[in-house]
Amino acid sequence: MSILTDKKYINLLSSKLRNFKWKKEDSANCSCPICGDSKKDKKKARGYFYTRHGRFFYKCHNCSHWCSVYDLLKEMDTQLSKEYLMESLGKERQKKPGDGDMIFKNTTPKFKSDDKILDGLIRLRDLPNDHPAAQFANHRIIPKQHWGILYYTDDFGSFMKRVDPDTLAIGAEPRLVIPFFNNDGKVVGAQGRALNMADEVNARKTLKYITVKGDKSIDRLWYGMWRANPKKRLYVVEGPLDSLFIQNGVAIVGAGALRNIPARFADSEMTWIMDNEPRNRQVCSYVEKLIELGRDVCIWPASVQEKDINDMAYTMSTREIRKLIDENTFGGLQATARFRDWRKE
Repeated sequence: MSILTDKKYINLLSSKLRNFKWKKEDSANCSCPICGDSKKDKKKARGYFYTRHGRFFYKCHNCSHWCSVYDLLKEMDTQLSKEYLMESLGKERQKKPGDGDMIFKNTTPKFKSDDKILDGLIRLRDLPNDHPAAQFANHRIIPKQHWGILYYTDDFGSFMKRVDPDTLAIGAEPRLVIPFFNNDGKVVGAQGRALNMADEVNARKTLKYITVKGDKSIDRLWYGMWRANPKKRLYVVEGPLDSLFIQNGVAIVGAGALRNIPARFADSEMTWIMDNEPRNRQVCSYVEKLIELGRDVCIWPASVQEKDINDMAYTMSTREIRKLIDENTFGGLQATARFRDWRKE
């Protein structure tokens, strides 16, 4: 299967996709055919086709439906899906032994940790492609070069107890594990990300993120401190996974981190980037507080519809995201004026 085959069949299907248009050579936009996108506003278009490892995928930012082009064809046009499959199989047979659509560079992060707390966990990069954690990471298009610092466990409750013996642990629950390291490579805390959030029934019963802190001397956890360069501008975001899409990105955990900056970053230039949720009172409160503290803040332009950096990565390169952030970073009175325009009562 190839990107050209995917694009051909996306075009063949496009007549059935409301508001379909190509935004770039490798990304397209349409109203979601799965959820209908919006009954009130027929111009809403929150479905996206994007490329990943030489293939096209589909993702809706409204209902979170994610699938391959073939799976979308099966949902919408059985005949097209059969033609797609036959054409793809024909091209596979024409390949020479050893040929492939994708070439992966084996990148190993410079940072390594031998902390025994992580014993028994499996690095994301060592999981088979059909494992739920690997599928989640591919779904969220987490850059492969970071898969060596992300882990999986099928018993997050036991892992929590290893990090903090005094914690009130949950049961044996499978989760993606995001460790927080210090400069010596020791785990000082971790977050567990649920993998079943697409399941609406279970999602109501499951906390999306669970945070555990092992080093009680640390007031607030910051993710990425061990790999950030304090001599360069830091990009401070809300979630650890979002920080993986930005060079020199770090993430805060908890509102207290807005005021209390680690000594290592005391003299660093910083851009603070909250989620693009102008109707969320808590997010607006964070942005307002940052402006009061004299921080440089990214105020997203009205043209950006995505909620966070991870969602933007489906249709934009990391370089384009960084450029967008830099062009929309403000401080002082200018930040206040932009914030008032962005905030929606």
